[in-house]
Amino acid sequence: MPWTGLRQLAAIGGVVCAALLAAPPPAFAAPESVAIGMRDVTVADGHPGVLAGVTLISADPAVLDDVVVSYDFSALAGLVEVVAPAGASCSLTDPTILACTRDQLRLGSAPLAGQFDVVVRAVDGAGLGDGPLQLGVRAAGLPFVSATSWVKVGTGVDLVAGPSTELTRRPGEPFTLPLTVEVAGPTAVERPSVYFTETHAFRATRKFNNCLYVLDRLRNCWFEGTFTPGASYSAVWPFLLGADTAAPGTKRTEATWLTAAEAADYESFLAGHGYSGGEPGTDGELVLTGELGLRPADQADIEPSNNRSTLSVTVTGRNDADLAAVGAAVRGAAGELRSVTVGVRNDGPATAERSGGDVAVVEVTIPPGTTATAVPPDCAPLTDPEAPGLAGATAYRCRPGSLVQPAFTVGFVFELRVDRANPADGAVRLIGADDPDATNDRAAITVNRAVPPADGPLPITGAPAGTLAALGALLVVVGMITIVLARPRTG
Repeated sequence: MPWTGLRQLAAIGGVVCAALLAAPPPAFAAPESVAIGMRDVTVADGHPGVLAGVTLISADPAVLDDVVVSYDFSALAGLVEVVAPAGASCSLTDPTILACTRDQLRLGSAPLAGQFDVVVRAVDGAGLGDGPLQLGVRAAGLPFVSATSWVKVGTGVDLVAGPSTELTRRPGEPFTLPLTVEVAGPTAVERPSVYFTETHAFRATRKFNNCLYVLDRLRNCWFEGTFTPGASYSAVWPFLLGADTAAPGTKRTEATWLTAAEAADYESFLAGHGYSGGEPGTDGELVLTGELGLRPADQADIEPSNNRSTLSVTVTGRNDADLAAVGAAVRGAAGELRSVTVGVRNDGPATAERSGGDVAVVEVTIPPGTTATAVPPDCAPLTDPEAPGLAGATAYRCRPGSLVQPAFTVGFVFELRVDRANPADGAVRLIGADDPDATNDRAAITVNRAVPPADGPLPITGAPAGTLAALGALLVVVGMITIVLARPRTG
C-alpha cells in the first residue's frame, strides 16, 4: 500500500460519530492533566508493517515544550520492532526504545494524533505472538505520563473489495447497496468485518442481527465463519435516502473490510474511551454468499489499499439547509461574571453536512467593556487559531462540527466579566454557511441593553457542546484503524 496519511482513513468514523449523540463524550482515563494512548495493533508476519502512533489529550488547553514521546518495545524484542518513518524526528535511545521529539505542541480537549507516527512491524522469521508496547510522553514541566498498547503478529491475508456503485436518487427514495469482497492470496479469512463511513444520509430500512446501528444509521457488520481463498462473496444492504438530505448534491459512503483482529483492535480502542458501538438489529442475519467453514486465528491484512469500495449517490431535486446565527443578551454590574451561549441553528429543512470540515465557522466578537474569562474548547482566538479555549481575546472562531440536523442548535458557552456597566454590543457571524438566506447569518451579543436581540435566549436543542467536540475528535481517532506499508523496508 502506498505511504498514506491518516486523513484517508479518518472518514471511517462518520457513522460512529453519530453514536456520541446518545453517549457521554469520551475521556482518557488518566489522573494527569495530559494523557497518552494508542490503539492496539495487529501486524502481518513477513510484511512491511503498520503506520500507527500515539494520541495526546489535555484536560485543559496547554502548550508543551521539549516534547519527547517514547515507544518501548523491550517486551516484544525478537517479535516486533518499532521504526521511524522517513523524515521523522525519531531515534533509538536504547536498542528497544524509539524516542520521537517535537520542540512544541499545543494540546486541548480534542485528541491530537499524527504527530508521532511510527512503523510497527514484525521481525523477519519471528512467527506469531503478542505482547505490550509501552508508551510514554514527557515535556518541560510535565511529569512522565505512560500507557500501554498491545501488539499482535498475525497471519497475513488479503481482502479485496469489489467495484464501487453509482446511483441517482431524490431525498426519500429507496435504493440497495451490493457489496462484493474477494479473498485474494493463498490464506482463508476468518470472521471479516465491514465498516461504513458518512452514513447520515443513508437510512437502513432493514436492521440485521450481525450489524450495529446508531438509530437508523449503519455502522458495521461482521460475518461468522472462514472464507475460502480465491473466492468472492457478496451481500446486499437496503437503504433509504433520508428526506432531510440536502439537494442537489452528492452523498458518498465507503465500505472498508477488516480482519477480525483488526476490527477487535479498533473496537477495543473505542470501548476503552467511552464510545458507544451502537445496537444490533433484529431483522435476521445478513449472509455473505459463498463457501463457508470454521476455524479461528489472528490475521492482519497485507494490502488494505484494496479493502475499500464506494457508494456514490447523486441527489436530485432542491432541498436546502438554512443556518442561522444565534446571539445572546445579558445584564450585569461592573465586576460581575455572566454566562452567554451563542451559536448556530439549523432552520432546515435539510441537514447541514460537510464532509471533512465544519458546516460553517461561527465567528464571535466579544462585546467591548467585557472580558472573556472562560472559553469553550471548540473556540480559538481569531489571532491565535492554534490555541483553542484560550481566554482573554476579543474575537473567536468556533467549530460546530460537520453535521447539524434540522431544528438542532450548536451552542458555545462563554463566561464574560463585565468591566464597564455601560451598554455594549458584540456579534455572532457565520462564515462559509453556503445557505439560501444570508440575512440571518449575523446576530448580536448585547450587554445592558434595554431590548434583547430578536433571537432571544439560545435553546440548546441539539447535542451538547462537549459531545459535538468529540465528533471531530473521533474522526482523528478512527482514522488510525490500519495503514499497512507495502514498500520495501529501509534502515
